Amino acid sequence: MKTDNDLSVEDRLMKVALSRGIYFKTAEIFGDNISGFWEYGPTGLRIFNNLLSVWRKTLDRIGALEISGSSIIPRKVLQASGHEKNFFDVATTCEKCGSVYRADKLLEAAAPDTVFEGMPDDQLVESLKKYGIKCEKCGFPLTNVRHFGSMFGLNAGAEDSKEVNAYLRPEACQSIFLDFDRVFKVYGRALPLTLAQVGKAYRNEISPRNSLIREREFYQNDIEIFFDDESKFELGDDREITVFDKKNPDASSMKISEYLSKGVIESKVTAYALSILDAFLHDLGFKREEIRYRKLYEDKAFYSKESFDAEIKKGDDWVEVTACNHRGDHDLAAYKEYGGSIVEIGGRIPQIFELSSGTDRLFYLLLYSSFKSDAEREWFELNASLSPYRAAVFPLMPKDSLDEIAMKIKTGSFYSDVMFYSATASIGKRYRRADEVGIKFDFTVDYQTKEDNTLTIRDRDTMDQFRMKVEDIDLLIKDSTKVEFSELKGKYAH
Repeated sequence: MKTDNDLSVEDRLMKVALSRGIYFKTAEIFGDNISGFWEYGPTGLRIFNNLLSVWRKTLDRIGALEISGSSIIPRKVLQASGHEKNFFDVATTCEKCGSVYRADKLLEAAAPDTVFEGMPDDQLVESLKKYGIKCEKCGFPLTNVRHFGSMFGLNAGAEDSKEVNAYLRPEACQSIFLDFDRVFKVYGRALPLTLAQVGKAYRNEISPRNSLIREREFYQNDIEIFFDDESKFELGDDREITVFDKKNPDASSMKISEYLSKGVIESKVTAYALSILDAFLHDLGFKREEIRYRKLYEDKAFYSKESFDAEIKKGDDWVEVTACNHRGDHDLAAYKEYGGSIVEIGGRIPQIFELSSGTDRLFYLLLYSSFKSDAEREWFELNASLSPYRAAVFPLMPKDSLDEIAMKIKTGSFYSDVMFYSATASIGKRYRRADEVGIKFDFTVDYQTKEDNTLTIRDRDTMDQFRMKVEDIDLLIKDSTKVEFSELKGKYAH
């Protein structure tokens, strides 16, 4: 029988996620449900919203305007954009048991250094044979491919027709492109103009897997920069980043300005956008060695002038989290061709650079990279700003008015709405539960609190403790996003 120590990081993370209500499958009370759909519980939603708060601070820093578009898009829009014709995955079906897989993903697992996305069908078939790809369920060889449309079609309206006249949007950014004309006219009529959105998108994945990594319904947080002149972009934050470039293997880590001068990054708007994205990923808590930017060539979108994928390290693998695409005027020009009313500036259609992130992937990889364990416990080493609660307040025991004092401390704090309270179970179990959801600090009210108005603060990561004055709690929490626990101890220990 397997023990917790025998489980993979993914399995242990899932175990904690389920036991603490962080995320779980849709309709999990039914055994045979549709895969690729997930729910956020109360604790997970707090972390998710904190992630978006960090993202919105990025928007504020760059002067972006946020919109919220419809999840249902008229068919005409997705005909114009090319999605209806080109948005498909390539499936391979087991001729023995009928299991269906996405061909390029199976091949990428067998040959990680080869790009199979976008490869012609005949080459995919040859590759399946070459690498001996077999059905994961029954072991039968996989030797066929077919196109699988990945959009969810709808018949919106009262007419009794089987004709598709709308789709659930396959990418959230289409709403931003559609709303540009209105927002541009209302907000200044000047470029560059940066619009952003967080919302759901939908793709009928062939074989969704790895929980929040590949879903059929998912969140995206997008930034779309509309511009007419790349020379207007100045690289304010010249950060050191790591680029994975198969054509320039020596150009692995250097300043963004150096990549620009060497031509690895080709345009100023790309350099500017990568700088914004890299700062955001670090603000979330990802370490430099966990982030890289893969330069795309034949695997980039057909309309893109320049593309990078931001990837986060997960074990021995790299997972794409953000598509960074210089889309040119493709989208707005396509709308105009199909009869859309598109504003032109100086006789030209604006160009677009996008940073399109998978929000659920960011959420999952944040948990994965911050997941820690030892012989005694498991915990998430999240940034204080990402933790579901900034602190927890516990009475040592729920009696002798200790619980009343603890509740008064919580309700009287400026941070009351992000402060967790519990008086059930032993204090040791409450510490463990708080650790398991990533709460940074525990404040414990004991009998000495009644005597001198001090309490104990415990650090999640080190389990170090010291006593401090009750009246300093809000000051300490405010400082906690800037300094380490040892510095807090030096300043607030009583």
